[in-house]
Amino acid sequence: MNIRLKIIFSAVFVLLLSGCNEPGFPEHLDVRRINQPDLQALLISPKTHNGPTPTVIVLGGSEGGISGAQRTAQALAENGVAALAIGYFGMSGLPTTLENIPLEYFNAAVQYIDESTKLNRNQCKQIPVIGHSRGAELALLLGRHFDHYGPIIATSPSSHIWGAVGNNEQPAWTLNGQPLPFVPRHSKPDYTVEEFVGRDYFSRDLQHDDARKAEIDVSNINSQVLLFAGDNDLLWPADVMTQHLQRQAERFEHSSRISSHIYSNAGHVIAPGAPSGMIKANINNEQIIMLGGDATANKAAQDDILKRTIEAIRNPICFDSQASFNRDKLAELSEFLTQTNSSSVALMRAGDVVFEFGDIHQKHTIHSIRKPMLNALYGIYVDRGVINLDANLKELKIDDITPLKSIEKQATVRQLLQSRSGIYLPSAATSEGMLAGMPERGSSSPGERYVYNNWDFNVAGAIFEKITGETIYDAFYREIAQPLGMKDFKGKFTTIDDNTDISKLTEDGFYQYEHDKSQYPAYHFRMSAYDMALFGQLYENYGVWNGEHLLSREWIEQSTTSYSVTNTYMDFGYGLLWFVINPNEQRPNRSFYHTGLGVHMLGVYPDSDLVFVHRVQTENEYEFDQQDLYKIIGIMFDALEEN
Repeated sequence: MNIRLKIIFSAVFVLLLSGCNEPGFPEHLDVRRINQPDLQALLISPKTHNGPTPTVIVLGGSEGGISGAQRTAQALAENGVAALAIGYFGMSGLPTTLENIPLEYFNAAVQYIDESTKLNRNQCKQIPVIGHSRGAELALLLGRHFDHYGPIIATSPSSHIWGAVGNNEQPAWTLNGQPLPFVPRHSKPDYTVEEFVGRDYFSRDLQHDDARKAEIDVSNINSQVLLFAGDNDLLWPADVMTQHLQRQAERFEHSSRISSHIYSNAGHVIAPGAPSGMIKANINNEQIIMLGGDATANKAAQDDILKRTIEAIRNPICFDSQASFNRDKLAELSEFLTQTNSSSVALMRAGDVVFEFGDIHQKHTIHSIRKPMLNALYGIYVDRGVINLDANLKELKIDDITPLKSIEKQATVRQLLQSRSGIYLPSAATSEGMLAGMPERGSSSPGERYVYNNWDFNVAGAIFEKITGETIYDAFYREIAQPLGMKDFKGKFTTIDDNTDISKLTEDGFYQYEHDKSQYPAYHFRMSAYDMALFGQLYENYGVWNGEHLLSREWIEQSTTSYSVTNTYMDFGYGLLWFVINPNEQRPNRSFYHTGLGVHMLGVYPDSDLVFVHRVQTENEYEFDQQDLYKIIGIMFDALEEN
């Protein structure tokens, strides 16, 4: 970048934020200037806050000083977050220009936060970072090279590293004393035009092969990454570069970590707190620099970015636990699996398969693990206000071929999902074990007692279809499988009868009627271990995928809370269509799982950042010792080692 473009970048932001270095802050905010040999910053935080305050680092761009970060910091502080706006050049004691800035400099901010009694890291033991423009480039680099930063929030970002401001031959950033490679500038900007648009010049430089060496590798960022851009950014092609980063993440199957949001008609100035009406800037009365967008679109983008940023800061998704796998012990697991009749096993962390055995893309029946799949659909439609969990069967006009008694009709949808309806009637797909444990009809009132009962689960499926007017399979494909990028589940389904050879099915699900028992079918799913692992990852992510809330955190918390004791000795319980491993003195955090036929399993272990799937080909005659499943789980956890 030559000196003329340096003046443009710097002047634009001075115009945007002039007078912001020492503004009159509202009384309810605490503002402190930090002037240390190793850190120049401004801390803006709410005065009233109980306990340690969520803290975020804010980075400005090529304007230098603190002014570029200050307005965003104030906007965050107004929402209950402590924001540390950091200066890294253009201030006393710092480099004069954005040139040869060591990434290690920002570790002083981490130390400042760690030593403060009022500031704290988030639940993932990381510190969020938000940056705009060149500051967004910097935020991505910090996330790429240091694990203690996250989530990474980048507005109007770059997908590549650019050179120093004012000296195209020098790097902007260094690491361990070495320059980070940057995009060479081949384009020749025409600064004589009345209205300067920088977008095309940056785009041309990205087309050269030598730009590849400067690509920012987001696949190694161990946190959420939120990317925000306007499709009318005229300063540089932030929307195109955002899409490039998203494609890179998908290429490495890290799509669950990274979300991108491109706002229609918005321009470059979309950082929260920045003046939304700034769509162009007059430089020294000589030239107009076009920034793009319009005030309405910019403001809408800023409001949405602020909302998503606050949510990410308060409720981060932790992708990297403090444990790693011992490869020798994973080899031991693989060897043991060859001695069992396991068809496939998948271990997933942060959306990545870290261990696989067998064909993890082979579909077959998941049996009772169908229940968590229904849980997801209920969560979506409950949150939309379509389904009321406290509606009872009488209100929903639910009956069966064995007529329900008046007291049974008082059972609610919630009690069906908890398997506490008190209705003990024959049902489709009921195993001998379930029949043996069935109490006498009328022995319990609704909500009084937990009994694992397929009548409850089958009727819950029927109620979902009755209220929504669509099949479970169509809804699951649209609402879950497609957004998660499931590779094998396509939403196809059929109905079987006594003559159906299930092992020859190609569909993703089937209804199983037993008309002599009940009018309600069992709704079976046929899924691969890989797709099941993605589903489990969604729950470990507290319902967030690609930055979008497919399920609410509240629903997952509610669903994985134990309402019934299923195993007193092990301290296991049942929530809403999930089994729960309750926290206790031996295990401080909750996990949850579901099994099928006692041999299939989907386990979600948030404390270990782990999703576990075990499959057996049960559509044919099979033999599998259930004790082997326990051994597999033991070897798996034995392979985890604390770093």
